[in-house]
Amino acid sequence: MPLLDLGYRRWEGTRTPRSLRWLVVTITGALMIWRGYWLRTILALSLSPIIFTVFGFFIFEQGLQDPESRSLITQVVRRQFGMDELARNIMTNPEVARHEVWSLFLLNFFKQSQVYCMVVVLGLTAPRLISYDLRSRAYLLYLSRPLSPLEYLLGKASVLWFLLLAIATAPALCVYVFGVLISPTWRVVFDTWDLPLRILAATAILALPTSALAIFYSSMTTESRFAGFAWFATWIVGWVTYSVLTSVTAFGNANKESLSSQFYKWQMLSPYHTLGQTQSIAFGANQADEPYWLPIFLCVAVTVVGFGLAHRRIAGMLRA
Repeated sequence: MPLLDLGYRRWEGTRTPRSLRWLVVTITGALMIWRGYWLRTILALSLSPIIFTVFGFFIFEQGLQDPESRSLITQVVRRQFGMDELARNIMTNPEVARHEVWSLFLLNFFKQSQVYCMVVVLGLTAPRLISYDLRSRAYLLYLSRPLSPLEYLLGKASVLWFLLLAIATAPALCVYVFGVLISPTWRVVFDTWDLPLRILAATAILALPTSALAIFYSSMTTESRFAGFAWFATWIVGWVTYSVLTSVTAFGNANKESLSSQFYKWQMLSPYHTLGQTQSIAFGANQADEPYWLPIFLCVAVTVVGFGLAHRRIAGMLRA
């Protein structure tokens, strides 16, 4: 063959299956964000709340044989969560109340601690995922290969999903396994078999709308600091709006049923409270009398609209 006989050659090596090509984008994005020292530190610190959940499981299982431990769990449930009926069930028949108590502790792990960790972790990683590619035009290198805009977005979103699995799903499943191991009987597996499925459902509720929102912000600008500002502003403004409206509504209003209905509606203005309400439904701990469909609809709408607009942005950049 002549040395200057240049041109296209048929690739004779092993090709990556079409269904796995998005993994190239995922691996590249993961390697990029893993270089940050602060991110690795925050990921390590985000696992610390698991200690309190493990302690709660341990004290409850000890309470099956130790009345003092049972009394401690009863006080926590009554004072911290305001569930007097569950507290009475723990004292009278703790084995029957086990499923509800475990669900409550796991919900508290997702709702009270890991949501804050999620906001920080995604706020440090997500803004750079697409904005850097848009600024350096690296997305042209990705999409010049047999990779569609949808697969590109799937690869970027998978980076965020992996982080959320690490800080929320894996610790929650480990806590569940710990609870099974320290229980006095293997019958607990049959009593709580659905909790791993509820953990996965709560993870999907946490991961899909938040990653869609973060990817959308990152795809709308070439400056990651603008995307990061929009991300944190969304959570802070929503929280402040809910706090102000509930305080104003509660002032001078003595009708508790009316207040509960108003508070439920104001929660839909806050991403944090909307996620918490939806995760409560996933764990079967929702106490609101309002319909379930509203927070679920909002989570689905944010997921569809966020990924849809990000996909349109990437596809539009290629046409340009």
